[in-house]
Amino acid sequence: MYCYYCDKDARAVCRFCGAAVCSDHTKAGRFVSGWASHGELSGTRADYVVVNNAIWCGHCSVQPVYAAH
Repeated sequence: MYCYYCDKDARAVCRFCGAAVCSDHTKAGRFVSGWASHGELSGTRADYVVVNNAIWCGHCSVQPVYAAH
């Protein structure tokens, strides 16, 4: 697989847009997943998980969506 931006060998895939990227185009971003657990193991509820340093191509536009309460 080749980098979407420069055709070098890809080393990772952007977590946000799915583009294959080489080491020159790899950045890190904060990824928040809309994952839910109702506490089968811990007795607590998690509405989402946060992954720091997720692979990001640095070119795609990541924008938060705020849910109405």
